[in-house]
Amino acid sequence: MSRTVKIVECRRNPAIIDEQIRNILANDGYKLINYNDEMVWKMGTGLMTAMHYIKFEFSDNVLCISGWVQVGVGSVGGKEHDLTGFTAVIPKKSVAKTMAKIEAVATQ
Repeated sequence: MSRTVKIVECRRNPAIIDEQIRNILANDGYKLINYNDEMVWKMGTGLMTAMHYIKFEFSDNVLCISGWVQVGVGSVGGKEHDLTGFTAVIPKKSVAKTMAKIEAVATQ
């Protein structure tokens, strides 16, 4: 798996942050799905642009945020791409922007 991962120390109650993160993801058009036995947030189908993925999980007061894109259509999508490099650069920027919003909420 090729994913961009950010580790963030939370300054507030993780339950409150979790709710705020879910609101951010829903407002940005992401939907919670089961992806290879992982619960992740996905946006897009791959028809017009790469599929966007974000996963977040807490361990005590530490938040781990993972983001990646997948180029292809539906379940026939290609491999995961982290948020570096030129392939699918516009979708990668979109995922990175949402991850930055999540990080900002966690560090308030």
